[in-house]
Amino acid sequence: MKAGRHRTFDKDTALDQAMQVFWVNGYPGTSLADLTHAMGINKPSLYSAFGNKEKLYKSALERYVQKHGVIHAKHLFSAEKNLNERVQCYLTSIAQMVTEPTLPGGCFVCLSTNEVGGTCIPAAALQTIFNINQQSKTALTDFFTAEIAAGNLASERSPATVANYILSLQFGLSVMARNGAKLTELNEIIQLSTEKL
Repeated sequence: MKAGRHRTFDKDTALDQAMQVFWVNGYPGTSLADLTHAMGINKPSLYSAFGNKEKLYKSALERYVQKHGVIHAKHLFSAEKNLNERVQCYLTSIAQMVTEPTLPGGCFVCLSTNEVGGTCIPAAALQTIFNINQQSKTALTDFFTAEIAAGNLASERSPATVANYILSLQFGLSVMARNGAKLTELNEIIQLSTEKL
């Protein structure tokens, strides 16, 4: 009996390539041909390794969060900086990523969220987008709750409202970057916006 065929491609590399295609084109603008071409594999290999297009999209979103999303949060917990400085560093880190010339531009999650209102994204993939955004809101709400308890933020502010404010800034920075805004412009926006904290 013959042994099964081994994959001749690196799954993580292929997933990164798929993520880039979805990031540029969005879910409805990406075809299986686009994906297999970018990943350097055929359709049977794609199905075998990742399932269908929807499952690959979900995996690409989760890969993005781990590779380009969660890394920014460390700036919120820098012990030697005050709250405004920490939030500025957090948003600046995001601004640097969304304007990084080697990446497609903007935020993949933000761009995916902008497609939610239509009917082009399958339900399970929509749920992945909702879950990612909810996790971000929960993490920021917990952070600002702790900052209020520590006396670093006015207690009359709702932690959830401040979290929504920061998320709105993140999404705004992404859209601005996708529209061609430079890092210097985004940094000016960040400085202005964090004065309100």
